[in-house]
Amino acid sequence: MIDKRGDEQIVTDFLNGDRESFRVLAERYSDTLFRVAMGYLHSKEDSQDMVQDVLVKVHSSLGTFKGDSKLSTWLYRIMVNACLNEIDRKHRRGIFDRVEDVMAKIANRGGAERDPQESMIADEVKIAVRKAIDSLPDKQKTAFILQKYQDLSQKEISAIMQISEGSVEQLLMRGKENLKKRLKHIKAN
Repeated sequence: MIDKRGDEQIVTDFLNGDRESFRVLAERYSDTLFRVAMGYLHSKEDSQDMVQDVLVKVHSSLGTFKGDSKLSTWLYRIMVNACLNEIDRKHRRGIFDRVEDVMAKIANRGGAERDPQESMIADEVKIAVRKAIDSLPDKQKTAFILQKYQDLSQKEISAIMQISEGSVEQLLMRGKENLKKRLKHIKAN
């Protein structure tokens, strides 16, 4: 049965002791948070772990939610920050190269219908695109992922990133230009 309460009511009920309300909230946003995490982490397992970590954090800090923005905006902000922190942590530890191995495994799953050369080229393109997205500056990458993976409007992105809509537009334009430059060599091949 679908719970028809609004987010504000669910938060209020949870804060008033209804522990079941948090389960409803977690079910409502788990898929969305997972897609955001995948946009950053590129790993199903890491993204699932990140969703769990973020939900634990949200559970313990829901009382600090002031309602100045939509609950979804607050949750996106927590997930984006958690993902950026995780990427920084992995980068500092030298594990960041693991993304290539994971992407190659994912790409190989869909390659049964193609000949080996087509499959190899497709795999290289996917890896190059992921690397290009990962190489964007954090703010450009965040705006790009929220728009392309979550299909959010510039207004929603501005609320999540706490910047103006004009700044979001600039970040998206610069991000797309940077991606074009980084991926130019693929078209030449």
